[in-house]
Amino acid sequence: MIKRVLGAALASVVLGSMASAATLSGTFDVTVVNLQNLSSAQSQATMANFNAAQANVASVSDTFTYTGELSFGTFDGSDGTTIQMWLDTGVGGSVSGLDSSVGDLQLSKPDIGAGSATSTFFYFTKAGVGAHDFDVRHDDGMNIFDDGVLVDGFNGPNGVRTTSVSGFDGGTFGLLYVATNGDPSVLEVGATPVPLPAGLPLLAAGLGGLVVLRRRRAQS
Repeated sequence: MIKRVLGAALASVVLGSMASAATLSGTFDVTVVNLQNLSSAQSQATMANFNAAQANVASVSDTFTYTGELSFGTFDGSDGTTIQMWLDTGVGGSVSGLDSSVGDLQLSKPDIGAGSATSTFFYFTKAGVGAHDFDVRHDDGMNIFDDGVLVDGFNGPNGVRTTSVSGFDGGTFGLLYVATNGDPSVLEVGATPVPLPAGLPLLAAGLGGLVVLRRRRAQS
């Protein structure tokens, strides 16, 4: 009996640790900021750059909601992609509240080297996200935040690459992504739940049951 109780508790933890990856999805609050004539350094996916872009009188910004998977990608070699076009590639996605005049703006264009780039910052947030590890395929930079605190990422600008991020322990998920220097503009957020903390109470319950059974045997 004791072995069965302990074995069941351990199995619950082991099975929980076998969670599979999926694209992060849900309803996200989004702030978008579009600004022209930026350099490579100004187009990095940092909160300082995002705040500076918002504060710039030449920028155009808006807030809206996006529901769907965080999986987007455009590959227009003529750089004709607009903000709305990019959002429309979201898998199973829909956008609510984005002003059409902002959606019609050019998403990005060169040249970061000459300080003449058009860059668009997107900050996605979603409350109540559990602990996850992330594998993010992106072009250009992106960073992930937990309750507003930077977890990790890759500032960019960069070509298409995959960045692994661990250490998000649950709370308000934040992701800052910057599209700059022309297409491709890619963002795909793979998320794997971190279930071990959820399994620990089951293990503790099993160990508690073990203690109770031993006491009963001792008393008998």
